[in-house]
Amino acid sequence: MSPSIRNFAIIAHIDHGKSTLADRLMEMTGTVDRNRHEEQMLDRNPISRERGITIKLAPVRMKYTADGQEIILNLIDTPGHVDFSYEVDRTLACVEGAILLVDATQGIQAQTIANTYKALEKNLTIIPVINKIDMPNAEVEKTKMQLMDFLGVPEQDIIPISAKTGENVEKILNTIVNEIPEPESYDSNAPLEALIFDSYFDQHKGVIAFVRVFNGTARSHNLMKLAIGDVKFESPEVGMFTPELLETQELKAGEIGYIVTNLKNIHNVRVGDTIVAQTYDKALPGYRTVHPMVFASLFPTDPADYENLKKALDKIYLTDSALEYSAIYSQALGAGFRVGFLGLLHADVVRERLEREYNLSLVLTPPQVDYQKEGEEYKEPIVRIMIISPQEYVGNVMQLCEDHRATFLTMDNKNQVTMEYEMPLSEMISGFFDSLKSVTSGYASFDWELLRYEIVDADKLSLLLNGDEIEEFSEIVVKDRAMEHAQFLTKRLRELIPRQQYEVKIQAQYKGRIIASERLSAFRKDVLTKNSKTVGAGDVGRKKKLLEKQKEGKKKMKMIGKVEVPKEAFMKLFNEK
Repeated sequence: MSPSIRNFAIIAHIDHGKSTLADRLMEMTGTVDRNRHEEQMLDRNPISRERGITIKLAPVRMKYTADGQEIILNLIDTPGHVDFSYEVDRTLACVEGAILLVDATQGIQAQTIANTYKALEKNLTIIPVINKIDMPNAEVEKTKMQLMDFLGVPEQDIIPISAKTGENVEKILNTIVNEIPEPESYDSNAPLEALIFDSYFDQHKGVIAFVRVFNGTARSHNLMKLAIGDVKFESPEVGMFTPELLETQELKAGEIGYIVTNLKNIHNVRVGDTIVAQTYDKALPGYRTVHPMVFASLFPTDPADYENLKKALDKIYLTDSALEYSAIYSQALGAGFRVGFLGLLHADVVRERLEREYNLSLVLTPPQVDYQKEGEEYKEPIVRIMIISPQEYVGNVMQLCEDHRATFLTMDNKNQVTMEYEMPLSEMISGFFDSLKSVTSGYASFDWELLRYEIVDADKLSLLLNGDEIEEFSEIVVKDRAMEHAQFLTKRLRELIPRQQYEVKIQAQYKGRIIASERLSAFRKDVLTKNSKTVGAGDVGRKKKLLEKQKEGKKKMKMIGKVEVPKEAFMKLFNEK
């Protein structure tokens, strides 16, 4: 008789302790030795560990004995940040239950609520757990009230634990076995249907797909294909996670494991696609293509590092299917890349990986949203944001949202105030989150999702130096922000650009007209002193002639010369925008 299976995930906000809880579960099931493994074992990315963010999903298969019966527990750890919400959705599609983990010192956060809604939509069994009860500032009773209000569960269903010390964690294991249902009894002899929820690239094996088998059986050396990508392959190996990869003969319906594809391009193997037999075409529902939401340009501070940057991006591209990039050239910054990211955190993590793992020094331009242009019209992405804040900061939050062109939707006033707004994505990425933390003393949390693209009065704001456009500073700007942005750019550039031998006009052009302008005066060179031996004290005509000649020379320089914009000026301005 096959062992009973329970598939589950952990839903938690950043730094609420889900990786630590995963460690305790692996120890208590004997999957790893407590004294012989590193902390936060499922977080293999060092940046991920330092920031308390799970960036890369790492599944694990555990064995647990309850009432004399061996139970297989398959845990999939989920990203806690909104940039990776699609991966969360596909992870939840692979399981029958989820642990909702809430930090007793912070309470329920917006992203936790958004991910729990995804789980409830899929009819998953939710196990509410309060973590960090050992902390001196833990507010266990208050957090219990929040969970009872949110989920409508009785107090006795909430499990208070300390993942750090292991207190009460055994109760979670028993609840998983007793409350989370087994996978439905799908037919192991039916055609193969395996949902991909993650993948990574191995130098020798190609792309390894992480899958949940819903129908049929996956066996090594079987002919398979990607139902949506329509790419055929023969799998040399299938297996499970311990959490290291462990080869097995087969993966049956209901099981979670991996399939080696031997494919060399990770972008063929997309999250949400279905691996099927080559004679079968049906894909499991829920797939969508993930598109970058924000774009920025990356340049090496040393032009000689261009090839190293290209190789580094190529390597990250193999493990990050959401990354997009293409080569660009800047007069001021040299050769670089325009890179598309899922969001600001994704951009920051990629930049940090490039700098630390590949020892590169980079200039990253401010992220911009991707406006859609149809004819003469621009469409901007509109997002729905959810903000959770203590009552005393509600006025500050509402004013902040109003200042960022947001439209109020709903408010729910319980233990904490939950507010929903619609807001242009361009406003959200322009310092909104930092401002939100500032006006709420760090107590607010927020989550967002893309709603639609909407026609907006916008156009290109071009920055001109003596009539020449500087592409690095040009961007699409909505009419309401054009004047403010133009004045900031022209004034700040006047301070950052060193004086030239001739006067420099700094102008911002919008919809065909100049809307902001500054002047940088030229160096003064006293031609009269230099020619004092040939010019008499009272020789007014000669003096006038020399000054006119200087004026003509500067005019000619201005016509044929390029304004020198040092790299430092770009870096300083980009850091401030």
